[in-house]
Amino acid sequence: MITKGPIIVAALALASSGSDVALVQSFSTPSSANSLRKSAFIGGTTHDANIVRPSLLSSPSSSTTQLHLFDFLTKEDSETQLVTTTTNGSIELVDESSEGDYVDESKKVELILLGIWAVSISAFILINNFYGPWPLFMKGVPERVFFLSHMIGGMLFGGGIILTTCIERAVAKSQNPQVLQFWFDKVPELDGLIVVPALTVSMISGTGLSIVRYGGLNIAPPHVGAIFWTLIAFMSWWAATDLTTQGTALKAVNQMYEQYENGEEGLQTPKVVVDRHVSNVVSCFFILILYSFMVLKPGTLFPFPWNA
Repeated sequence: MITKGPIIVAALALASSGSDVALVQSFSTPSSANSLRKSAFIGGTTHDANIVRPSLLSSPSSSTTQLHLFDFLTKEDSETQLVTTTTNGSIELVDESSEGDYVDESKKVELILLGIWAVSISAFILINNFYGPWPLFMKGVPERVFFLSHMIGGMLFGGGIILTTCIERAVAKSQNPQVLQFWFDKVPELDGLIVVPALTVSMISGTGLSIVRYGGLNIAPPHVGAIFWTLIAFMSWWAATDLTTQGTALKAVNQMYEQYENGEEGLQTPKVVVDRHVSNVVSCFFILILYSFMVLKPGTLFPFPWNA
């Protein structure tokens, strides 16, 4: 579409020679796509429409060739061409950038950053598990500092997972396009601002506690290792089932919202949104297992069942 645009606009300019019609092509940003989709301006007056038909724009000086070219533009591929006129009679053609492409690109960036984070935090844990205390300055940090950080990080992490699971279930059952779009637009922000930082603080401070209390993660009691391996299993599950479906769910919800704006009724929550509830519930069970290990301390307060 990018390579065709200039050729088409040039053809329109040639077709309109001898008339007072000027052609301009611009591209909308994803953030303005919804507003552009809703309105067109004809003679300075706003009209609700997705596409303004060329017949509405014809003037005494317009030719048949121009009208056919406008028809071609408005029907080409599946992209919406927005044709507007200003108060001085000029015509503006606006190509909407695909929101789906924008969602895909932003999700790729998010997954890349999360991948870098996961590799980094996993390397930190594995170094402490197989090599010894690292970095060494962690030995000098007061135990209560690590303990407080661990409690706050664990509270925000576990509470964030459980709370978002409950909210997303309620949102899905509401079948309200506006509520669904708002929620899935904000879920990545919740992950980036609350869950991931809280999990990072919890894991680093937990490693610090094992260094201060036991001399290192590699010589800590069995329940400490079980906690970290459970965390790694949770991160793998979360990345494979939750993060990978956020983009698909957002696109499905955006499509549902467009149908709602077009006046369709009786819309159902997309299946990909409903199916995410299973992934979220399993994530909550990981949280339950983690806190069970931390409180019951199997292997310390009592032996593991398989060692009894």
